[in-house]
Amino acid sequence: MNHLLTATATALTMAACSPPVAGFDHPALLELVPEAERATIAAADRHVLVVRHAIKVAPDCNAMSCQLSPEGEAMVARLASLIGDVPVDRAFASAACRTRLTAAAGGVAVVAHQAADGYAVGCTEGETVERQRGDAYREVDAAATGWTLVGEHSNTSCLWMSAFAGPEAAHSAGCDEEGRLPEDAYGDIFWLHASGEDWSLTVLPGAFSVTD
Repeated sequence: MNHLLTATATALTMAACSPPVAGFDHPALLELVPEAERATIAAADRHVLVVRHAIKVAPDCNAMSCQLSPEGEAMVARLASLIGDVPVDRAFASAACRTRLTAAAGGVAVVAHQAADGYAVGCTEGETVERQRGDAYREVDAAATGWTLVGEHSNTSCLWMSAFAGPEAAHSAGCDEEGRLPEDAYGDIFWLHASGEDWSLTVLPGAFSVTD
């Protein structure tokens, strides 16, 4: 895989100064992209929208069964509105409830994988999840076209960015040396897009945040 990076830190309100590309499946998302990058993204064959789960019910709630707060639920609704009426082709998430609830914004059934390789605990009591994150990577690699929404955690979001766009891209997107997003980083969309085997990363800061 060739690794390219398009890092975006431009304010989102500055990006929506021209009409979306005609025929694009998710025009509200494209409107958030800086104008100079829109044509490149619109021409991409594959898109992977990586999002950290929306805000959970309590900061210290770290169990797999932890739910979203009312603000988190509003964030999911905001993400769903950005995706629009056309569902994504596939949605993947860590087995935790909060990541699965977030990935449901894609409008299709969410396929869960282990939160960490070898940790088969699911979202509900007694659930076992055998699928691993690598299985999701392989499905993205195997798809010639299409859209994928991925719900993850502060560290596992960085795994997706590193796997497809490379460690330097992940670092530029905000992942620290330990491969984690900042504790207060919620609502960003990490948009991986590819033409052929060349993956790039565009960050939409605060795209589905519901607070100023």
